[in-house]
Amino acid sequence: MGLDLVEMVCRIEEEFEITIPDEVAVTLVTPRSVIDYLMTIPKINKKCSRNYVAIIVWLILEDEAGIDRKDYNEDSRFIEDMGMD
Repeated sequence: MGLDLVEMVCRIEEEFEITIPDEVAVTLVTPRSVIDYLMTIPKINKKCSRNYVAIIVWLILEDEAGIDRKDYNEDSRFIEDMGMD
């Protein structure tokens, strides 16, 4: 996992006050996979809607990788489509 992706995972962990195991982090290859994973965590699922989580993930991507909203797609792959390493 490259630096961009490590920084993104760290920001998600900080934002949601969780720890994402390395073996899970390497499987998170699209925003949808991140959102779906976050929604499996009871601490998040009980207090946040999927829409809220999706917006936070997009805002993190916008900040960390400069992804513009018009170019954002939940099924875009971080490395291949978004140019993250």
